[in-house]
Amino acid sequence: MYRIAMLLVFLGIAFAQTVGIQLSLGLTWDQPADLQVVQESYPDTTVKNAQFVGRDLEWFPYYDVRLWYGAEAGWRYELELIHQKIFFDHAEENGDIFNQFRVTDGFNYVFLNVAYAFDAGVRLVPRVGFGVIVPHPETVVRGKEWGIDGDARYYHFGGFGGQVAVGLEAPRLIGPKAEGKFTLAYSRLNIADGYAEGWFKTFHTLFGLGYP
Repeated sequence: MYRIAMLLVFLGIAFAQTVGIQLSLGLTWDQPADLQVVQESYPDTTVKNAQFVGRDLEWFPYYDVRLWYGAEAGWRYELELIHQKIFFDHAEENGDIFNQFRVTDGFNYVFLNVAYAFDAGVRLVPRVGFGVIVPHPETVVRGKEWGIDGDARYYHFGGFGGQVAVGLEAPRLIGPKAEGKFTLAYSRLNIADGYAEGWFKTFHTLFGLGYP
């Protein structure tokens, strides 16, 4: 009888879980970064306070896709893809070595998250996540080109990152979602005959739809 009761409890918990999906567009605010540039035949160089912009609404726009398993109100376990773009704008020192420095096919985050949804009419959902960076740089550094826009061969493993975020959800079958998040990554981006690496810090604001 005890085993039957435990089985019923387990089945009840299992059937109480659900699978959800959320799709969002967003805007980003990139914080200044010091980039260490290592390139064959040149001395190692630090590009001080490099400033990037996202051009988030230009094609192909910034987007976020998240799949989750768990409770509509309660714990959730998530797989998330963030497609962010970065374009070098200016730097305090040594920015002139960048003839072009952009990551337009994605400074892509792939995160595993843990979240908890508090149900108070509108759901409040804080989350934390950790994962990898998969960038696609298209750069010209000191006149040397690396990466062709749209060519999948130039995706590469670029390091590790994490996020903290807070979302709001309307509890409907298909409802609007809003979220603010902060991402932090240490990434190495390939360039011709070398790499550029540093800490990338970004604030994000997202708006989208989700089911359920």
